[in-house]
Amino acid sequence: MGKTYRTMQGRQIDMEKLRAQNELMPAVGNMKVNARGDEIGPGGKILRTREQIMGEYYEANPNATPDPNANKKDNTVTNQSAIPPTTTLKIEDTSVNDVVENVDEVKDEPKMKDETLAKVEEKVAEKTIEAVQRARRRRSGIEDATGEK
Repeated sequence: MGKTYRTMQGRQIDMEKLRAQNELMPAVGNMKVNARGDEIGPGGKILRTREQIMGEYYEANPNATPDPNANKKDNTVTNQSAIPPTTTLKIEDTSVNDVVENVDEVKDEPKMKDETLAKVEEKVAEKTIEAVQRARRRRSGIEDATGEK
């Protein structure tokens, strides 16, 4: 069990468990990697694992060693178990629709003369319900990590 943290509201969160649950989710940003560090392509397919990326880096940069004690000038064989093997994970291809949420494109401002007040209120209510459902899904992920019900 990983280290647990106490939130300001007194809840216990196991960060290791939360990281493990979400390590295959795409990371936020423009680097096209998942939370684990694997390079991902379209549909969330893993192109290169974190170990492959690090192995290629250390092959190209022999002076940059992950272990500071391994930077010795003698010609002894280095410990091969310290460098993880380059393997490819086999993950089923997922469709883009399963990974990416559909986002309605924002068009020009709505024309109020074409819409009645009831239609506008109905649209606002639908968007509010969707936002609440998304918040509940995120909250359930936190509850899974904390073990609360």
